[in-house]
Amino acid sequence: MDLDALREQTCAQLFLIAPELQSGVGQLVDECLASAQASFKPEFLLRLSPQAWARIALLYARSFVDTGADVSVGDMAAAVVRDAIQINRLDMLVMDLAQRKAAQAQERGAPRDGRRKPPVLSLVKAAAPEQ
Repeated sequence: MDLDALREQTCAQLFLIAPELQSGVGQLVDECLASAQASFKPEFLLRLSPQAWARIALLYARSFVDTGADVSVGDMAAAVVRDAIQINRLDMLVMDLAQRKAAQAQERGAPRDGRRKPPVLSLVKAAAPEQ
């Protein structure tokens, strides 16, 4: 799927969940996706379903209508991530994701005998703030 197809499918989904918007659906989706493109690469945008983008576009519009403040899609995503990090289930969700990715790699025939170097993660210890 490309961005044009995502836009068309998102418009259709948004019309289904908010038929009262009628002719403004296309403009709303365009504004929402433009805001998202300012913060994210197209590859990331395409990873979310049209149903998800329809809901995001609706929240994007409602937040502006209700408050008059322009909340970018990037700011919305950052707020969701901040909230998710505070949830105790984060470790379980990440482990589930890692296990699914490992299973997918194994199904594709990725070698598990050490021929391929595993990715290396490095942690940077932050200095304690001066008081």
